[in-house]
Amino acid sequence: MAVGTNRWKLGLFVIVGVAVALTALVTLGASQWNVKTVTYFSYFDESVQGLEVGSPVKFRGVTVGRVADIDIAPDRRHVEVKDELFVEQLVRLGLHSVARGEDALSVQPNLRVQLNQTGITGVKFILLDFFDPKTYPVVALPFKAPKNTIAATASTMKNLEDSVVRTANQFPDIATALLATVTKLNILMDSVEEQRLPGRAGDTIMEANAAMRELRGQLAALNASQLSANADRNLNELNKTLVGVNSLLERLGSDRGLMESAERAANSMNEVARGAQTVGPELELTLREVKGAARSIRHFVDALERDPDMLLKGRASK
Repeated sequence: MAVGTNRWKLGLFVIVGVAVALTALVTLGASQWNVKTVTYFSYFDESVQGLEVGSPVKFRGVTVGRVADIDIAPDRRHVEVKDELFVEQLVRLGLHSVARGEDALSVQPNLRVQLNQTGITGVKFILLDFFDPKTYPVVALPFKAPKNTIAATASTMKNLEDSVVRTANQFPDIATALLATVTKLNILMDSVEEQRLPGRAGDTIMEANAAMRELRGQLAALNASQLSANADRNLNELNKTLVGVNSLLERLGSDRGLMESAERAANSMNEVARGAQTVGPELELTLREVKGAARSIRHFVDALERDPDMLLKGRASK
């Protein structure tokens, strides 16, 4: 009796569990039946290993749809991925538009899809984002694509793989250039060794050091304070001389100065010579010379007034 009771309880538990599972599946399926979607296609020129039907389609990390189908494109090279985008999410994110009376995605010129993966787990998903058209241009497909197609760009892993391949292909050229550089370096080192440039450079440095030591000694021997005192003393004496010259020039140029007195005396003597009929021509010639000398002295005084330093530095050349 106990054994029959246990079997009855076990059977009831299995039946309840199956019923709960079926209810959950029906509920989840019904929730998806009422979701309104729009379909778009993308074509990838790379392997989509790890991408499965039902994988999410994300716009900058926000899920906006799911992968509905994965197939090979007509050229047998590209992979065709069919995406179903949720209209409600597109409206909420501002990516919704209406084309010919139907819901559509607002496809902009810089909108691209890219194959991406989550962390290090390798779970692939479709990334929908904006890319620079200059860096990621639209690649023309070798077949006619549907109108509701979003341009695809290479994934990060694909770009990294291409970069590694290009670098590996350049290794022979790099090795050749490196070998040529090493050969030139060996030739240069042999030339340096033949001309004994290291020894000559050492001698040059030693001579430069000796010259610097000699220069330091001469600078140390100079009595800077004494030179400065002598310079100040010479400047003071020059100032005194200039003051005396200016005083002399003022005395010569005054109304009662020597030049004015000499000129007046010459004029008086000239008048006396003209009035005296008994005086010979020699006296008249002498008076003319005295008057010329007075004028020369006057000109000299004028020159001193214009250039007081003429007594020290001499007459300037024309």
